[in-house]
This record gives sequence, structure tokens and C-alpha cells, in this order.
Amino acid sequence: MKTNFNNFGLMVDCSRNAVMNLNELKRLIKLMAKMGYNQLQLYMEDTYNVENEEFFGYKRGKYSFDELREIVDFAEENGIEAVPCMQTLAHLYTINRWKKYSKIMDVEDTLLVGDDGVYELIENMFSSLRKCFKTDKIHIGMDEAVNLGKGKYRDLHGERDRAEILLEHLNKVCELAEKYNFNPMMWSDMFYRLANGGEYYSSDTEFSGEIKAKIPQNVTLVYWDYYHIKKEFYDGMLKGHKKLTDNLAF
Repeated sequence: MKTNFNNFGLMVDCSRNAVMNLNELKRLIKLMAKMGYNQLQLYMEDTYNVENEEFFGYKRGKYSFDELREIVDFAEENGIEAVPCMQTLAHLYTINRWKKYSKIMDVEDTLLVGDDGVYELIENMFSSLRKCFKTDKIHIGMDEAVNLGKGKYRDLHGERDRAEILLEHLNKVCELAEKYNFNPMMWSDMFYRLANGGEYYSSDTEFSGEIKAKIPQNVTLVYWDYYHIKKEFYDGMLKGHKKLTDNLAF
């Protein structure tokens, strides 16, 4: 399968262990520019400053507004687009230690879909990142929410189809992204897991027309894969993703 990529980027994990400081990040940006990269994605779960959220990233290394602006400007000077990567569903275990956020969690790392406080938090995230980043691209995460709807959500709403819960949440998040002039991308694995009983890596997955029709048109699905070494497997997975959308990244 032949695929053309307009963007050639690197994602830097700024959420586990330590946040890369500005000097090292600038050194990396210079190296990226020499190697032909044109995009830098900063993966930040709670390691950036968010207005009205004093406990977001509290006692963690995190970037201030001024530091993010400095990163964005330096990247631009070197021909590289800086793109923010956030989490709007799962992978938010570290904020659950604070009572303010424990109220809006479904399970220990996953937000409580449908709760007004969840969308207030997410809007504050978008608003804050928009003050720092110039790009119209944003990564909203949404991967590995394997316990979605199984905790507090189930207590409040009973058993529901998890694909419906995910899509309802995705549409609300996309509305907020559009409000701040962002075009979102998200990890694709949740759609595979919902169609395959929890399994992601299946190159012959079939998706219902109902699920495909509900994916917002402006969302780019990002296929991630750490594990495989055969070209044929990646070809199969890329063809599977094409069943869902033409807006695809890897």
C-alpha cells in the first residue's frame, strides 16, 4: 500500500519521568531541522499550565505559557510546526490524586463522560493551549480507555454500548476544539478495540456503518504501533484504517 505523508514529525513524551527542559528541546529542534523533520508534537498529559486549574500538573514539571510560546517560536524559526498533544479521556491518572478531579473521573485514569465538570476542564485545556500554539492541529489522545463506562458512569447511567459513549464524548470534544480553531487528531485504537472485543492489532477488522458515520469529518485518526516488524502487517492495518476514514496519520 502506497501512502504519502505531508508531515514528517517526532512526538516527544513530556509526561513520564521528566519534562524536557527548554535548552534540550531547542537542541532537539535544531537536530530535527537538519534531519528534514517539519513537525514536533509535545505529548503533555498534565505537564502544561492550564488557566483556572491550579491543581493541573501540581508538583509536576510542566511548561508555563511563556515557555510554550518560546518553544513554538523557536520551532517555527527552524521550519518546524509545534503541535500540542493532550488527553481528553484516559491517561489522566496523575490528576486523580486531587479531590477536585476525582469527582469527575469514571475510573482511576478516565474522565466521566457526560459530566459538566469534564467539559469545563477540557475547554480550559483548549483555551490555554490556543494562547500558546499557532497551529490549527491538536492531538486529543483518547487511546487505551479500556475501562470506559465501567465505573462511576455505569453507576449513574447503567450499562451502555461503549462505542456510543465514546462517540458522544468525541463529538463534544470536537465541538470544543472547533470553538478554538483546532482540527483534532486522535489515536485510533479505541475504534478497533470496540469492534474487536478489546483487541487493537487486527488487520481484517470490519466496522459498522453506524460507527463510521458518526466519526466527525474533521478528525484525523492516528495509527500507532510499537510491536510489529513485517511490512505486510502495517499494510493490512493501514488498509483497515482506510475503512474508517481518509484522514489518517501514522
